[in-house]
Amino acid sequence: MNQPKSQFIRIDRGISQFNHDYYAALGLPIISSPVYIRHVYVSIARILHPDVYGFGSEEKEIATQYLAKLVNPAYNVLMKEEERKAYQGIFKLLAKRLMQKSRNVPIHSAIACDLMMAPNDGLYERSVSKIAQVQYQSIKTILEYTAQISELNLVYILYKEGYHYGADNMPPVLMPMSPTYPKPYVAPYPNPAPKTSYPQPTQYKSYQPPINRKSDPDETIIQTRIEESDTSAIGDRLRICEIYISQGDWKSALKDLREILQLDKNNSKCHAMLGVVYKNVNQPQMAKVSLQRSLQINPREPLALKHIKELDNPNPSQINTKDSSKSEPKPSPASTKKIPLPPPQKRGWLSNLLGWTSSDDRDDSRK
Repeated sequence: MNQPKSQFIRIDRGISQFNHDYYAALGLPIISSPVYIRHVYVSIARILHPDVYGFGSEEKEIATQYLAKLVNPAYNVLMKEEERKAYQGIFKLLAKRLMQKSRNVPIHSAIACDLMMAPNDGLYERSVSKIAQVQYQSIKTILEYTAQISELNLVYILYKEGYHYGADNMPPVLMPMSPTYPKPYVAPYPNPAPKTSYPQPTQYKSYQPPINRKSDPDETIIQTRIEESDTSAIGDRLRICEIYISQGDWKSALKDLREILQLDKNNSKCHAMLGVVYKNVNQPQMAKVSLQRSLQINPREPLALKHIKELDNPNPSQINTKDSSKSEPKPSPASTKKIPLPPPQKRGWLSNLLGWTSSDDRDDSRK
């Protein structure tokens, strides 16, 4: 039985019950660096890619849905510096509002309850890492593990804003639902540590660029690039570009393919994929140059052979369609009807959360 698309991916725990938890979607602590975010995204995309996911057609479709609706949106937000900073700023707003409202938010997972009773950075990072290792091993448990990480993220952002469960003069913001935590722990907690820059967890250090590498002139832009000799990593990035192309995300595919060519300028497959992108954004001359370059490197490159033929011999039906569309008269402004705007149901994560907080303010003013 197919589930409705509107309810296909729904998480009602942790930060996710208030809005999207992009860090939980990728199985990441909220202090993760862009380098590590990209590495984790590539790993997950390799698992969920429809050409890699080796099960039945129904499970392949579900895996594709998770990739398109859960993983890709998270990556697109977290890899943009301005959006990532704004998103992290929203965490502080959410934590403060919850402490003001004393909402008794339920915490279901035992691992999040453990963090709630004794919050600290190290336990939080280890807990997220432990769940992330199994998060995408099975289609059936993806949402459950994502919900557990989202609960950990919620407990952590409250802790960083000074909340301690069961402490004196502390509002009852969180409510443990695990049977092993029937009563709050009332021992006094020390004051929260001063807010300083977080040290990078040890499991992230292996993914940082080598220290002895010569500094590039554009280091801030290419910090996520991989070494030229790492051909397997280039293959991973090409697979990500295949996902972009299959979803019609030409802008992302174009950006990544150009970066890959700076690392491996004689990669015939990359040139062929670049030609496909140019072809689909209506730049036939650029497409032809890229496809011809691909065939110069590898005369048997199948993707280039296929699309160079289509450029040299366009489908007559497509030409007729274009000609007929030009001959049709354009409707006059008077005859065009204004289409009413749809109701404002879907909003972005930022407007949703700000709307939620503003509605709380209105409720307070009415009391």
